[in-house]
Amino acid sequence: MDTSDRRIPAYASTREASPTVASAAQPSRPGRLLFIAKAALVTGLAGCIAAANGGSLTLHMTGHIIAMNVAAPAAAWLFLGARHKTGSKGGLHRLLIATALQLFVFFLWHSPPAMALSMQSPVARLGMLFTLFAVSSWFWSVIFEAVARNRFEAVGALLLTGKLVCLIAVLFVFAPRFLYPGMGHGGAMHMAMMGDQQLAGLLMLSACPLTYVGACIYIVATWLSRLSGQNDGREAQ
Repeated sequence: MDTSDRRIPAYASTREASPTVASAAQPSRPGRLLFIAKAALVTGLAGCIAAANGGSLTLHMTGHIIAMNVAAPAAAWLFLGARHKTGSKGGLHRLLIATALQLFVFFLWHSPPAMALSMQSPVARLGMLFTLFAVSSWFWSVIFEAVARNRFEAVGALLLTGKLVCLIAVLFVFAPRFLYPGMGHGGAMHMAMMGDQQLAGLLMLSACPLTYVGACIYIVATWLSRLSGQNDGREAQ
């Protein structure tokens, strides 16, 4: 009897400890997401620096895509999203301001005077990438906060941003002339720059659905999955 009494607690402690050991052996989902976000942030910043050294419109748009669609969401997930409290007030107000600010900075830097300045000055190119990265990081952090609070307005902000950004991309692709005439010349040079503009627009048209629409699809799918799980739990009870 003494031997059996001694073995039962030992066996029970082993059973209790085994899930902990198993969970420690396998990385958790938040841990994997943090690793992916760190890798995306490092890759995105490196890509922005590389794109800032180029003078073509395609390289410019590549840098914008990397800064706004890769590095900014990764930075928001790593550094900004964790600071928000789900019980904080003013979620819709913050979302409207973040969305409007990002779109304002985006259209400001894509105006002909600002684009011509950035094409001629490396300092202006770095400033462009930094401001786009900063406002997009705040935008994505507010989006993550809204999603954590189950606010459907996050989907509307993503769709609006994606639609307006894609509008610029459509202009790049289908415009009958070069949109930044101060940067172009006649003859073969003009034709080459038209091709550069169209390629830049195609890159933007590819990135917008993958980022903004893809995020909307993931958010809605996650919400539907949660609702389905809650309904199944209620039916089981």
